[in-house]
Amino acid sequence: MTMKNRLQYQTPSALTILLLAVLAMGAVRAWAQSEEVLTLDIEPQDAGSALMTLARTSSVHIMLEEGAGARVDVEGLKGEYRFEDALAALLTDTGLKYQHASENMVVVQVLEQAAQPDAAEQAPADEDEEPLELSQQTVTGSRLRDTLSGAPVFVLTREEINLRGLGSVEDVIRSLPQNFSEVNAGAARDNSINSVDAMGQSMVNLRGFGEQSTLVLVNGRRWPQASSFGNGAVNINGLPFSAIERVEVLTDGASAIYGADAQAGVVNFILRDDYQGGETMLRYDMAANEGDVRRIEQNLSTNWDGGRATLSLSYSENEAIDNYKAGYTTSDYSSRGGRDNRLQPGGIFYYGQPGVVGYGIPLGFYNILIAPLGALPQGDDGTSGVFSKLSPANLLPWDSAAMGTSENTSHSERTSGHLTVTQEFLDGSLELFGEFTFDFSDSWAHRGAERYLGAVPSTNPYNDIPPHPFFQTVVAYSFAAEYAAGLMDPVSNDSDQNNRRVTLGFRAELPFRDWIADFSASRGKEESWYLYYNIDSDLLAERIAGVDSAGNPLPIEQVINPFGNGTGQSPAAVEGLVKPLIGIDGPANANWNFSRQDDYNLTTDGSLFKLPGGDVRIALGVENRTETLDYSADQSRSTIFSVTDPEREIFSYFGEVGIPLIGDDNRMAGVHSLGMKMALRSDEYSFSGPFGGPGSPYTEKKFDRVSPKVELAWYPVSELKVRASWGESFVPPQSSRLFGVENGPFNWLALVDPENPQLGLQFPNAYFTGNPDLDPEISETLAVGFDWAPGGMLEGLSVKITWFDTEFADKFGSGFTLAFDNPELFFQIPNAVVRDAQGNIARVNLFTVNLAQRFSEYLDASVRYRFDTDQWGEFTVGADATFNAKLQDIAAPGADPNNLHGTPAGPERWKGYGYINWAQGNATLNLTGNYSSSYAGARFSSQERVENYLTFDLTGSYEFGDSGWKVYAGARNITNKEFPFFDGFSAPWDPRRVDPKGRIIHLEIRKTYDIF
Repeated sequence: MTMKNRLQYQTPSALTILLLAVLAMGAVRAWAQSEEVLTLDIEPQDAGSALMTLARTSSVHIMLEEGAGARVDVEGLKGEYRFEDALAALLTDTGLKYQHASENMVVVQVLEQAAQPDAAEQAPADEDEEPLELSQQTVTGSRLRDTLSGAPVFVLTREEINLRGLGSVEDVIRSLPQNFSEVNAGAARDNSINSVDAMGQSMVNLRGFGEQSTLVLVNGRRWPQASSFGNGAVNINGLPFSAIERVEVLTDGASAIYGADAQAGVVNFILRDDYQGGETMLRYDMAANEGDVRRIEQNLSTNWDGGRATLSLSYSENEAIDNYKAGYTTSDYSSRGGRDNRLQPGGIFYYGQPGVVGYGIPLGFYNILIAPLGALPQGDDGTSGVFSKLSPANLLPWDSAAMGTSENTSHSERTSGHLTVTQEFLDGSLELFGEFTFDFSDSWAHRGAERYLGAVPSTNPYNDIPPHPFFQTVVAYSFAAEYAAGLMDPVSNDSDQNNRRVTLGFRAELPFRDWIADFSASRGKEESWYLYYNIDSDLLAERIAGVDSAGNPLPIEQVINPFGNGTGQSPAAVEGLVKPLIGIDGPANANWNFSRQDDYNLTTDGSLFKLPGGDVRIALGVENRTETLDYSADQSRSTIFSVTDPEREIFSYFGEVGIPLIGDDNRMAGVHSLGMKMALRSDEYSFSGPFGGPGSPYTEKKFDRVSPKVELAWYPVSELKVRASWGESFVPPQSSRLFGVENGPFNWLALVDPENPQLGLQFPNAYFTGNPDLDPEISETLAVGFDWAPGGMLEGLSVKITWFDTEFADKFGSGFTLAFDNPELFFQIPNAVVRDAQGNIARVNLFTVNLAQRFSEYLDASVRYRFDTDQWGEFTVGADATFNAKLQDIAAPGADPNNLHGTPAGPERWKGYGYINWAQGNATLNLTGNYSSSYAGARFSSQERVENYLTFDLTGSYEFGDSGWKVYAGARNITNKEFPFFDGFSAPWDPRRVDPKGRIIHLEIRKTYDIF
């Protein structure tokens, strides 16, 4: 039997340019491919019912994708067959294919090819023919093929994604009940949630453990980290959505399998490579609150003798969401029981239009007013005298929401693609493969009008305010009217993210037993480019002063009047003020960030010997990976790291063994089958940098860890699987935590020195900096659950329940938070407080510390029931949900626990969706209800609870016979349900939990065709 006839497993690997000599992959019988002979008597009927009969007889769980089997008849099957032969015979000439999703699960799918040949043109089936050719499979959560597993994995197929109306990778991830991401299109510009400008980016955050704690794979290989964050997290918007065949989600820690960063779980995007022909897709999303999306996809695939090539291309355009349509028309939430977030007179950051005037001290971002003078009346343009009309009575709250831009998110354009080519040699015993994936995106966003807070010299011709003997005349002025009138460009951002990954490798059968080997080399790179359009501070200073840099008076039309309401402002005074900058006072060039990942991966696996329960299988491998961040071309990035080109090198070796304790030959009452799997992985992370502190010589430091994992799978009967897993995971410190550059001093931290309490409250020099003494985070996860797929009256029912308990030690905690919440403990942290020769506080270091603990408990549940009514079609009803029983942080030993579950800082208690799907003939209809429970209001708000949120999605599809045309249409949030009010500091909704687009009506048209 050649390799193409067998179930194959593609291990996680990565990319770097070279392809080296052979080793590689053979094939082995799946557990479902055992030699046990089944006696079958399956009558002619629809394929779905016939496959369910085969599932009951064989004790193999057969899952049908949406649309597979209900409209296809089979001739039946009688006699004695092996399972694999029976499945192949049933699916012959049906347009269906099958592939193994796990050790005891087979997924049946519709062949994605444009034109099936007529039955008359097909060669008659030979009873002795080999089983159907299977595509190479990557099973998330293990490197072992065909071994009983206790890991909790669920799969979202392409058809399920389409039937739910999901139109992007971000949509797919946001739909997961386990996801709680703070980086998405809606939250990217909310600085109260995300301090990094994530425009155009989106990330996965399973369980709320942090984006850096979820490992993202593509075809089983690591994806390069987002260069603009430098925290190890992945920008999933850079993945080619059009090429995705399915998404496999492992909701368990997996460092023993994949290495660090897999504390919360693994999301593996499997890309399409097994269809024949061409497919063109057009899609339009029209949202109630703007944010429309247009997308076009082109997929091409062809096969030849022993090889195939698949190309997927996609182009999309996203518009910005409109704040006003979404309900963000004011910053005053008092009428809704929230805070009034308008800037109030007397506040340190207060500004307005007309400008707020007084005598004081300008500090750039704010003015210290010693003697407030007030403002002009609202209708005064400031051109007919100022001082005599100033009054504090004219000061009104400034509503930045009402006076700012209406855009809530960015505009974007994105082009992505994926190419995969494979070729078999030596009768299929050797396969060479190559992959190339790219994504180019451009995002831009308007941030509204700029403001000026500073001094106004007496040389300004509009300034008739008498000079003060000790203080300057200062003003806090908004350019809102000038922006609204089109006289002044808005403050805005332009951002590009470009990523590319190339993988070369081979798989080969080894010359002993059923062993295979898999080698790959990959290189992935992401480039982020940011351009900020902001006020040119030098030009602004000249036009405020009314004189140029040489002291010469400017023409009156070029002088800014910062006192009035903006209606009398000369266009020449504000022309050219907004320019491309890195930031305020930054250099006039773009901001480039780079990340690069080189990965070499070699894995071998096969059987060692046979036990009564089956073959004992083992997988062994080694991986070498280098991760580099590069900011050296842009000196403005010196504010991020104290090292140039921070890099870490990872060397890993790993092994897994699967032991089938009970199987076909020794099963007994109460034990239909029993299997055990054990895994170990050793990871060594090497860093180079100033571990002795800023300015010290570079030295190398290594973080190494052996991560274990044990899984148990027990089938008391063939319909019930009880599973358990235990393992440890770890995350080494990122370069940004080790070598964060020093920022400061700041003098707002109030401390009482326990060694000198007589000095009372002090405000020492405080610095944000890196901590080269950090240790890795360690976590331990126990998962227990069961899968139940009964027959008889309940045939078609599937139930999966899993309970998780995770504990973290040495969790990265904030020294800044610790200094505020527990200053006594903060003083005990080594190097947190630096003293002078007299023992007084010289400085305070606010760096990341290894004090925190985290405890998490959660329950995942999935229920699905599929039944066929004959007359009314096939129905599937189900629900997927997660219950977060506990997500609790303890900042330090002895500190009070901080509950994050059910709060704005953590996931909801309950989150999930339920659905009902109907399929008959060429039509389908899917109704989904999405639910998230209520949670506590913001910490500094009087709002006690944020209400729960329930929305409904409706999507239908129709396939026009054999023409190749198929249409999907529907709406997400079909009732345009109002967002639950959230009393935050930005918009009145929580973008981590709602999609601010509101109702989204979508139409998708697909055409498949034969190209050869």
